[in-house]
Amino acid sequence: MSNTHRNHSTTDQPTCEAEDAESASPLAEQLAATLTASATGLRFNIAQDTFQEAYASLLDAVPRDDRPALLAQMRRDLDIVAERELSLASGSDTQAGHVSTRQFMRGLEEQERQQREKDVASHSLLSGPELRARLAVTPQALSAALKARRLFALRGASGEYVYPAFFADPRHDRHTLEKVSKILGDLPGAAKWDFFTVPRLSLGGKSPLQALAKGKLDAVMAAARACADE
Repeated sequence: MSNTHRNHSTTDQPTCEAEDAESASPLAEQLAATLTASATGLRFNIAQDTFQEAYASLLDAVPRDDRPALLAQMRRDLDIVAERELSLASGSDTQAGHVSTRQFMRGLEEQERQQREKDVASHSLLSGPELRARLAVTPQALSAALKARRLFALRGASGEYVYPAFFADPRHDRHTLEKVSKILGDLPGAAKWDFFTVPRLSLGGKSPLQALAKGKLDAVMAAARACADE
């Protein structure tokens, strides 16, 4: 990314429509589709079924290489979130001790919001001005990189755009990260974030960031192409 001025509006907000759809979690959408398509339905009776059984049912319903991402979501206090949502539910959402699909999805969305807050607090995700300062680039250069899919943004917990700090981390080669981001194409920012940070079986249980640090560029690029084609 260069400091060269280009004819783009000076804004920290991504201009592509794909980045405007960050309010819905890609994983949540996948789970919702799975639940809808299930002929028998998944059981979420807290009184009778253990969460381990529910986890196993969900894992069986998604591709093997995507299971680490699912587990990463689930282990974020899913049981606490589900019980809280159950106690707050009313009307059609309440079914005598059952967690509905809607409740479950709301739980996942709340987990993601809380995780975004933690990522921002830990500076794993940066605001536009913070990223630009670290990269020493102009707003126009950042906008151009977003349009070219070399960088990506996510919706923060309050709806603002935030950017992965690893693009400005000297431990990583930014140009390599940008190549992988471009391969991921028009995937939403949250999906790209999960790709870079969540361990994958195809990479020996390492996240793409960890694999890149070990010099496994070809393997990461192959995993990115497979992810973009899903």
